[in-house]
Amino acid sequence: MSKQALISLPLLAIFFVALVGCPGGEKEIPPGGRGAADSGKDKSGEKDQGADDKSTSPADAGAYGGKAGAAPGDEIFVGWPKPKLAIVITGEMNGYLEPCGCAGLENQKGGLARRHTFLKELEKDGWPLVAVDLGGAVGRYGRQAELQYQLAANALAKMGYAAVGFGAKDLRLPEGLAAVVAEDADHRLVAANVNVLDQTKPFRVVEAGGMKVGITSILGEEYCKDIKNDLITLKNPRTALAEIVPQMQKECDYLILLSNAKPAESMALAKEFPQFNVVVTGGGAEIPDHELRHVDGTKTVFVELGHKGMYAIVLGLPEEKDQPPRYQRVPLDIRYADSPDMKQLMADYQEQLKQLGFEGLGIREKLHPRAKAAGDLSGQFTGSAKCGECHKTAYDIWSKSKHAHATESLVKAIPPRLADPECLSCHVTGWSPQEFLPYAGGFKSLEETPLLAGNGCENCHGPGAAHVAAEAGRDLVLRGQLRESMKLSKAMAETQQCAKCHDPDNSPEFGHKGFAFYWSKIEHKGKR
Repeated sequence: MSKQALISLPLLAIFFVALVGCPGGEKEIPPGGRGAADSGKDKSGEKDQGADDKSTSPADAGAYGGKAGAAPGDEIFVGWPKPKLAIVITGEMNGYLEPCGCAGLENQKGGLARRHTFLKELEKDGWPLVAVDLGGAVGRYGRQAELQYQLAANALAKMGYAAVGFGAKDLRLPEGLAAVVAEDADHRLVAANVNVLDQTKPFRVVEAGGMKVGITSILGEEYCKDIKNDLITLKNPRTALAEIVPQMQKECDYLILLSNAKPAESMALAKEFPQFNVVVTGGGAEIPDHELRHVDGTKTVFVELGHKGMYAIVLGLPEEKDQPPRYQRVPLDIRYADSPDMKQLMADYQEQLKQLGFEGLGIREKLHPRAKAAGDLSGQFTGSAKCGECHKTAYDIWSKSKHAHATESLVKAIPPRLADPECLSCHVTGWSPQEFLPYAGGFKSLEETPLLAGNGCENCHGPGAAHVAAEAGRDLVLRGQLRESMKLSKAMAETQQCAKCHDPDNSPEFGHKGFAFYWSKIEHKGKR
């Protein structure tokens, strides 16, 4: 069929949870992940003494033993002896508290539950740990993001994190931010130039591995301009660091800066304040460096974390002070089972969403783009079964597809996700997938709107009520116009529709195998 051929019946949009913070349909199956876990060379191009030698056999691999990953040869910590101190660095979850599971957890990385298991395994091996988090827990705003921020803060406290910074979006959550700061009795939240409710400490000192480690954070100048929150007092980051770095030097053996700024600003700060042994930046590449990287002309280690909490970075400090640290990028993948403690937090979060309901979450219906006013049939949904009354061939193809059972995956998930707007948006009919909002007349619940379960015909072809009414009427011109409006070309599906739900994070195989592969599974046309 040519790219311009038109399909007259429901194509079914995609099932995936485009989560900003996609807490999607996790099932009781082993968690998954892909991705390399390379230890590498210094960016200078010469093998750094702290980088791992891949030729080392697992038998020689020290306390952690070259733990295998999801792919052949995907080992981590190969050749590492037990470090004097292991610094674990995470951050920039952007709302991705867990992998959604839509494409199979074995194909996805990240999640608080896997991270906790990873940390516990290092502790079990007797590694002295200092865990720090850059911040950036949330990816959007609103009541659900507030709950996500509180959950993330609670999770990091349970994991024993030494210090946590503030991401720019974290600071735009008045209720969630106030609640988290009020409960931060141990002052894990630190910032040199951000003071929330006059309770934020500029830095924190922790002792581990016989060392005193000082940690602070900053919010970059550009991000500071966008913060309008009466709970917060801001300073220029350079001025603030100049005030506290001398004191940190007096009290500490090792200094870490968590810089919630773009890489260029973070790099400039690293050069201006070479006293820091490690500078962690926000806004870097999607996948972290696999090699140890230094700031030019200094011994300062410069770390980018990647996006959405899919990786942890570990720096292994050697016993010899004159040697650089070892560096390991760790994909949080299938090798790490879900921590029961974190799974319980996620279950509690889903229960909160259920108790609040759409109204409590501030979720409001919006008119479908085809509707001119409230009640306009052009924006009303009928359900796929109604489509099947005339378009039997297409309906039969759809009913055997995963799209037809998209809502079932939320029901069967542990815990169920039927109250989570970030999951519903691609698993039911009549929602805006990128906004996590229902259209007027869209899915509400299995009890109220059972005919709109599944990712149905109208998600791609548009609401069908006006079309159904026209077919029963006598206005032939209107009937023809509405028939044309319901058609969807293959080219439109490929460029406009599918990607609304099938994105690289939650449907990675869609990108690898390509549109044509999946189109062949759901292509449909004709009435009978």
